[in-house]
Amino acid sequence: MHDLEARLAALPIWSGPLAIEPLPGGMTNRNLLVSAPQGRFVVRIAGDNAAHGIDRSAEQAATRAAARAGLGPELFWAEPDLMVMRHVSGHTLARRNFEDKYTLAGAVELLRNTYLKLPLYYEGPKQDRRPLTVLARYADALTRAPGRWREAVESHRSLLSLLAPRLADIPQGFAHNDVHGDNLIDDGSRLWLVDWEYAGQGQPLADIASLANNAMMAEGAANTALELWLGRTATERDLSSFAAMRLATALRDLFWGYAQDSAQQGSADRSQIDLAGYIGINEDRVKIAVGRL
Repeated sequence: MHDLEARLAALPIWSGPLAIEPLPGGMTNRNLLVSAPQGRFVVRIAGDNAAHGIDRSAEQAATRAAARAGLGPELFWAEPDLMVMRHVSGHTLARRNFEDKYTLAGAVELLRNTYLKLPLYYEGPKQDRRPLTVLARYADALTRAPGRWREAVESHRSLLSLLAPRLADIPQGFAHNDVHGDNLIDDGSRLWLVDWEYAGQGQPLADIASLANNAMMAEGAANTALELWLGRTATERDLSSFAAMRLATALRDLFWGYAQDSAQQGSADRSQIDLAGYIGINEDRVKIAVGRL
């Protein structure tokens, strides 16, 4: 920690002494809260992550673009493995918050603007983050390497085949690809979207599907989110595509858990997340999502 503090203190963006404290969370990175004379900042420290296909240069480009588009906090400084962003004071969103129609509408509007506005400012590597592409990469890596999740992946192969034609015609565009309440911050007057490490070219409907899944929305609320996204009444085809995407994003989260567990095998620090619980939740979500098809 001493070396890190010295590194942060040496950055040419401060005008005085720093107070540094850890922030919770950060499953693939380390986050710190820095208090400086000119305000409070979040420092995010992480390198590229092959297990999840994370390119930190793409993350930084998306973070910078999100700030310029008015979706995320300002990026003050960036190095290959480090970012310094303005801290947003507020609270992250819990399941109950999405029961408020104004909060739900605000969250959906952020996601709409992610694909409408953010690409106007994005100047980074092109990342193929379509759900089936991500799932195929996970499946390939997990079945090639020895590990306890090989059979679990193989047991879901039929679902990947089932989804392929159902997702083929869903429009593509820029997407956040990691939408859940912890990445949405309410500062009392507006919402902010943070944590852009999985952002890239994908299928933006996946963001609404993830929102519905992770907020554990009842069907009526999920369909309301979809219609806010569409700006019109959903057709049967819309609802069918949405059901398929909810399954795809549940599988994506499940395979993320498999990959993260495999990456952490033998690691001294396995305390960042309850992976067994996370995998169990997403196994249940996959079963529920299959029932919607």
